[in-house]
Amino acid sequence: MQKTITPDEMKRLEENYMNRTGTSALQLMECAARHVADTAAELAGENGGTVLCLCGPGSNGGDGLAAMRLLTASHPELRAVCWLLPGTLNDAAEHQLRRLQAEAPAVEVVRLTDGPLPPLPENVRCFVDSLFGTGLSRPLTGTALALCALMNEQERIPTLAVDIPSGLDGTTGRILGCAVRAERTVTFHRPKPGLFLGCGLDFAGKTDVVSIGIPPEEGTNAGYDILEPEDLRRLLPPRRHLSHKGTYGRVVLLAGSKGMAGAAAISATAALRAGAGLVMIACPESIWQILQTLCPCATCLPLPEDDPASAFRMLEKALNQADCLGMGCGLGQGPWARELVLRVLNELRQRQAVRPLPAVWDADALNLLAHSAEGYELTSCILTPHPAEAARLLHCEVSEVLADQETAARQLQRKYGASIVLKNAVSHLIAKEGEALNILGTPAMAKGGSGDALTGVLCALLAGRQAGAYDMNDLEVLQASCGLHGLAGLSAEARCGQLSVLATDLAGAVGMYP
Repeated sequence: MQKTITPDEMKRLEENYMNRTGTSALQLMECAARHVADTAAELAGENGGTVLCLCGPGSNGGDGLAAMRLLTASHPELRAVCWLLPGTLNDAAEHQLRRLQAEAPAVEVVRLTDGPLPPLPENVRCFVDSLFGTGLSRPLTGTALALCALMNEQERIPTLAVDIPSGLDGTTGRILGCAVRAERTVTFHRPKPGLFLGCGLDFAGKTDVVSIGIPPEEGTNAGYDILEPEDLRRLLPPRRHLSHKGTYGRVVLLAGSKGMAGAAAISATAALRAGAGLVMIACPESIWQILQTLCPCATCLPLPEDDPASAFRMLEKALNQADCLGMGCGLGQGPWARELVLRVLNELRQRQAVRPLPAVWDADALNLLAHSAEGYELTSCILTPHPAEAARLLHCEVSEVLADQETAARQLQRKYGASIVLKNAVSHLIAKEGEALNILGTPAMAKGGSGDALTGVLCALLAGRQAGAYDMNDLEVLQASCGLHGLAGLSAEARCGQLSVLATDLAGAVGMYP
């Protein structure tokens, strides 16, 4: 499990560590530079060529200068060129420049002016962006802006960003006017939130979190938790030999409607793939045969469509045996669905004081909840809105949610008392134990039905926990579910290709790691 650290917190951590241990900034810089040099050599390839390092006047530029010294010492087949921004270097960068010139005189150092950029050196195989890193707090201008444009225009030449792409806010992921679009980023000690939030994923590329000599446990507990695939082995241990279908929980899904039977089937399939022992789909009686064909491993509870009261009485009996309820996938928002959802809301409130029934609200259930005047006591529930659904629940514009998803997720948690999965390319997860980000997944999952699959996974893990199979807190359930869902997307992508993944492929791949 990783934990993010903001640039300001990282600066304080470094200062405290150096003061306590006597470690110098140059020693930390040397560790950072070694990782940058190794990654630059990997990107440049084995056939020689030039690595062009674009250096700012601060410590990020010092990292780049030190990296070029180390690169040429360990990879003599590579040529290094350093372009320095105009301005006075800080002490660390000045030290690294003097050492570079003394120990690696073959490295060409060009001090840029405010005029036009010089022509590119011959056979550039890799750019290294060590202009500003996390130290930037204002938009790129002048020569720095021109260098950013140069790197972005040369799409065939990979760019390695040092700590974070220059121009990307390290805390929010917002672009400060213009930002370097990197293929790889080497970041130090812990990942910065801006690598994942906002435009971070698109601009940081593949991110490597590397040590600079500070013990990994150093620092505060503040920050987002980031689940890694290996964490799932701890959260989801192997099944006991002496177990049966009831050991892993009973899921009831209130889902499906005419024209939307697929959503219910996808959710049920994902729940079964995620380990639920039993799954029942409570659905309109007109589609139960379709669902039995699409998902024969689930059972169906056909509900009368002309009498919501009778339908709820049948559903209530099923809930008495259930370990988790999931509702909303393809349910529709007509009068029948509206009355059932309101009755379920009241039922969940009554059960809260005796034996709470965990419930996952998704899709149409969320939209119906947004229009409900009922009070909110959803402490045993998980809400899984995408940004548009979140905007309906908060009665605001979608643009407001997209501009600050962290705040939107917290507002949802305060309003409804529920755990929250605010779904997006990076999902915000909030439970009473804290906050996390899910970064596992792929753009291949940007298709209808992916959210239905996540509902099924969440229900399976909640039901398993309720039945005693898993020992996870609420936040860990969110993390494990989103992690399984994201890894399923990656596995389906590896099998089908990024363009061709269907939600059925995703649901069928739950539990498979690429």
